[in-house]
Amino acid sequence: MGKITKYIPRNVVQLILKTLTAIYIFIYKMRLGKLVLRKSTSDHLVFRDIFLFGEFKLPIKINPKFIVDAGAYIGLSSIYYSLKYENANILAIEPEKSNFEILEENTIGFKNIKRINAGLWSKNVTLKIVDSSSEKWAFKVEEIEGETKDGIKSMTLNSVLENSGFQEIDILKIDIEGSEKELFSKNTEWLDKVKIIVLELHDRLIPGCSDAVYEAIDSTIWEEYKKGEKVIFIRKNLI
Repeated sequence: MGKITKYIPRNVVQLILKTLTAIYIFIYKMRLGKLVLRKSTSDHLVFRDIFLFGEFKLPIKINPKFIVDAGAYIGLSSIYYSLKYENANILAIEPEKSNFEILEENTIGFKNIKRINAGLWSKNVTLKIVDSSSEKWAFKVEEIEGETKDGIKSMTLNSVLENSGFQEIDILKIDIEGSEKELFSKNTEWLDKVKIIVLELHDRLIPGCSDAVYEAIDSTIWEEYKKGEKVIFIRKNLI
């Protein structure tokens, strides 16, 4: 689309995208029966990126059995995976309460999506939202001592696998607003049991995210692709 939009005024491009997004939303609401997208939030942009721009489309064909959607937001990525991979079991993990409530509404009709209100971390601790005034898709978490009223439980990918009934994670989608630095820095045994990682890096929020990820990823084992803001790592033996 870049070559075409190069010669079209920016405001016209924005209008076209807005119109196309509205059409796609209408189609999916008809298809799904219900789809909650909040006004004056980033919900519509997330929908556009997933269903119009196809940001989670992989460069290879795969028939996944187990997908982990970490930072599932309001469930749009989980819905995408459910529609594309009907036989997959999907675990949607989202720490922020208001997002999780919409996620439940949006995915309640999908039997292959399991939902957990938690934050992905390197160990089992209590987490809290750092900046509740952030945009809905940009909530960060940090570790705190003990338990508090607003505390959020954490879970590790090692424990996810142990409790899943699966030996491997076929697709691991991670969009956790900087927590990837913690996740890839410690207790990374889970990496040996993942086939594909779809990741968004957030060095603008927490410096060192990219360094932690690339130190953990062995380039002799993983092939790297980039798609928009997403980095995709695929095991070379799958290509």
